[in-house]
Amino acid sequence: MKVRYLLVSLSAGFVFAAGEPLKSGEKIYFSMGCYGCHGVYGEGVNTFPKLAGKSKNYLIKRLEELKSGIGHTSSKEMMVPYAKALSREQIEAVSTFLADSIEGENMEVPEDILGGNI
Repeated sequence: MKVRYLLVSLSAGFVFAAGEPLKSGEKIYFSMGCYGCHGVYGEGVNTFPKLAGKSKNYLIKRLEELKSGIGHTSSKEMMVPYAKALSREQIEAVSTFLADSIEGENMEVPEDILGGNI
């Protein structure tokens, strides 16, 4: 329960700037720690899937499903709290960021937000 409150608190601090979904998505990806399981470049780590280069619509659909508690992965329980902490705008922003970043081609690790400081 404490993790859920922490995630909600983190997500409440995000500012979604219209016209900057790529930059907003980058902040969400790194500050929420997505890179810990999905890789710094979205390349996937161990059994965690690659996200970089997937279509934006696919990523939105998957995050919306997870937000609703629906998942087709053995790690669903791990992802649900993260997805629930995201607003629709944040889901779109992080999906845009990942869809536009093919295995690190457009990704830069933002040192100022890596690890949760936004």
